Amino acid sequence: MEPPLTGREAAFLHDVCREAGALTLRYFGRVSGWTEKSGRGDIVTEADHAVEELVARRLAEELPGHSLLTEERGFVPGHQDAPIWVLDPVDGTRNFALGVPVYCVSLACVAGGKILLGAVYDPVHDILYHAESGKGAFQNEVPVRVSETPDLHDALISVSWSPRRRDVEEYVRIVARVAAHTSYFRRIGSAALVLSYVATGRFDGYIQAGISPWDIAAGTLLVREAGGVVTDIQGCPFDILTPSLDIVAGNPAVHRCLMEDVLRKS
Repeated sequence: MEPPLTGREAAFLHDVCREAGALTLRYFGRVSGWTEKSGRGDIVTEADHAVEELVARRLAEELPGHSLLTEERGFVPGHQDAPIWVLDPVDGTRNFALGVPVYCVSLACVAGGKILLGAVYDPVHDILYHAESGKGAFQNEVPVRVSETPDLHDALISVSWSPRRRDVEEYVRIVARVAAHTSYFRRIGSAALVLSYVATGRFDGYIQAGISPWDIAAGTLLVREAGGVVTDIQGCPFDILTPSLDIVAGNPAVHRCLMEDVLRKS
């Protein structure tokens, strides 16, 4: 059983995400270079490291003993069975580095295998998407729900994958199958923001392959708390701490259509 939340965790989540977002704005539009990590297209900037340092420091000061899983540092263990905070310091790093204003800070609190808290902060537009398990999802302080789009015909779908981890041709075929039902595609370069857009009803569905826990932990909770569905590509629940995930998200009707009309026939 996951430990109960005290209220300190939610306050920490909201405050540190806003501070981290403000920190990214000091770098945004001024990035002069970056470092490649696992291969071409997988990059890290000075801002990623600065945000990670900020969150790690504040977590140690305010919630000592909690663990941290981050994109750059990996797993930083705390006390046994303590909550794990899952951080993407800059989700959409390529956009960020090029001055494209589509990126965010994503942070979630996981305990007992369950995502208890999640927040995605878009600092450019000063929007905090946040959720707590069993208490709904919000854009700033306004409750949000997934769309009511009944099928794929008028649905706006995002399909994305990491060519370092998945067969590109397989996902091109998936795009072609989606295109047989709708021509409304978006690929914006930030998994956490796409899931936030599904939670708020801006997007109707999302297929993502080869994604990491820090990219989707907060967004997964947002979609579920907004009345949507997030599963693996077989339609089953998944462990959010799995190193590489394939997911399908959407409102219930669109998720069902994606599973039945696209993925089972791809």
